[in-house]
Amino acid sequence: MRNALPPLRAVIAFEAAVRHGSFKEAAEELHITPGAVSQQVRKLEEWLGYPLFVREIRKLTVTEKGMSYFSLIAPALEQISQASDLARTKDHNKVRLSLTQALASKWLGPRLENFVSQYPEVELHINASNRPVDFQSNDIDLAIRHFDGQSQDLTSHLVFDDEVRLYCTQSYKQAKGLVSVNDLDKTTLIVTTLLPMWDRWLSEFTDLRSEERAKIPALHFDQTLLAIDAAKRDQGVVLSNALLVQEELKRGELIEPFNYSLSVEKSYYLVYPNNRTLSPAANLFKDWLLGQFL
Repeated sequence: MRNALPPLRAVIAFEAAVRHGSFKEAAEELHITPGAVSQQVRKLEEWLGYPLFVREIRKLTVTEKGMSYFSLIAPALEQISQASDLARTKDHNKVRLSLTQALASKWLGPRLENFVSQYPEVELHINASNRPVDFQSNDIDLAIRHFDGQSQDLTSHLVFDDEVRLYCTQSYKQAKGLVSVNDLDKTTLIVTTLLPMWDRWLSEFTDLRSEERAKIPALHFDQTLLAIDAAKRDQGVVLSNALLVQEELKRGELIEPFNYSLSVEKSYYLVYPNNRTLSPAANLFKDWLLGQFL
């Protein structure tokens, strides 16, 4: 069990008085009165059981025991000061962002090097989760959420007006002979739990009857990342948005065989609580993020 600690305010007052050789100057540093410094030192002397200073008119002399005690506590106080300053600085420069796993991997990941190279002093923490962020219980500064943008508790910035489009590989399109959208009955539909919109997409853009649509084989995934990877491996056609397949489109790994888009009620928003002041680092990252969506 830890031994009883001395009165810490008294220890701090004593250390300052020794460094300055004066209760008055120690008081100026600590923003208290000289009398308060003297009172704290006497409290420490009572706790230790011996005098720390010889008090004379206009002269303050540290006793031998007092100097010995000072040599023991001064390094510890300096270490506490440095550790606290470091912790405060690191927290000041720390930014925590929450977003879905697919968005973190497919959109944010390829861009992070740009931010890190511009702002190496910012410590970035990414929370990739498909669960909605709870700002009250989670230590999160910013989040990218897929919702309708309506919240009285959040400041919301629209970053991507969502729409659903169809993607596959060029080789898959050729192998299946996809000339028109009605040829989708020759394909395998890649379905994601978070985007179960195939029936709506097919009924709106094709002439296929409901019984024909029901016969089309399907692969089901609970993660968008796996669905997109399946499409890249020529396993079918997938519904997604351009945000999550930007890199694949850029590299030619996926194409959009038919130029049809299905609007959705939800979009991507950058959000943070109304009642919280963002740190300079969080503001910096927020502005950078918004610039990436332009």
